Amino acid sequence: MQLLNTIFESAANKNSLPLKAKYERLMQDQPKLRRRDAAEQLNVAEAKLLEAQCGLRSVRLSNKFADIIRDFPSLGYIMTLTRNDSAVHERKGIYDNVSINGPMGLVITPDRKIDLRIIISRWDSGFAVIEDLDSGPRYSLQFFDVEGIAIQKIYLQADSNFAAFEALVDKYCKLDSPALTLKRDPDVIEYAADKDVDRTALTKEWGEMSNVHQFFGLLKKHQISRVQSFRLVGAPLAQEFDPELIEPLLNEIAATDLSIMCFVGNRGNIQIHTGPINKVKTLGPWLNILDPEFNLHLLTANIESAWLIRKPSVDGNITSVELYDKAGETIAQFFGQREEGNPENSQWRAFAEGLIKTEAVA
Repeated sequence: MQLLNTIFESAANKNSLPLKAKYERLMQDQPKLRRRDAAEQLNVAEAKLLEAQCGLRSVRLSNKFADIIRDFPSLGYIMTLTRNDSAVHERKGIYDNVSINGPMGLVITPDRKIDLRIIISRWDSGFAVIEDLDSGPRYSLQFFDVEGIAIQKIYLQADSNFAAFEALVDKYCKLDSPALTLKRDPDVIEYAADKDVDRTALTKEWGEMSNVHQFFGLLKKHQISRVQSFRLVGAPLAQEFDPELIEPLLNEIAATDLSIMCFVGNRGNIQIHTGPINKVKTLGPWLNILDPEFNLHLLTANIESAWLIRKPSVDGNITSVELYDKAGETIAQFFGQREEGNPENSQWRAFAEGLIKTEAVA
């Protein structure tokens, strides 16, 4: 790893000392503070903390993100982390079967352990990172959008290919990169007011869908958000329920061998777990799934609304359980595992429908 050490030593001269000093003072007062939360308290983007090497060593990578992603399989067994303000999704596996078509990337490994929908056009900066922990150095690759908000992080595991990591950093490091220039994301959608939406047409077109993916076109046609569409069509297509029912739902599922799909995403990546879940536990403000290869962390206080959604398809209705924050942004979505051409799993549907029945009884 001598080459890697040399690369990081070369990048160390770019420290932003004032920000680093502020970060170190903050961490003295709050030593367990996560870097994302520290960035918020310091009123800077998380990417700026990496650039300033606050609590870590980092080196900037080139913006050849498609090429970098294509090289991820060389790393072997890794953990990929995707999060938003209210959910963290961590999945372990081998990053393989990468397909990139222009601004979009798709990763679906044969075992479904790594399952991603990547919007490469929204990636803006990347870093190779070494964090010196009590347990030893932790190596990662971290990528951010134009606002400096994390899109995806790849963490090496004990069984990862460290030589491949060193080669990847050497191949893509950009020691002469200018300072990060962050800006507001220009991709902001303006939605129509409820009164301007043809609710009758919306409900009719929703009911005539033959594929769940047609839903995105429906939103675009009527210029509405997801939560707005739920509110406008109402039952039986969209029914709101108490977010506190999510924990008992996950516990019920964990007591079975039911295979579910859990989606968590942000502006640049959607990460999916497919399989059963086992250990559900609340720790502080977080509701967690803590399995050997899949972790989910939900900040329950941020769940403003929870919905049972039914979308028609040629295989029958597809039922999802969806969580949203105060701004109407998607926190997480849950489905039953289903192969294309087959009807929905009846056990999953019964669990999901039970949310509404429980709500009605209460």
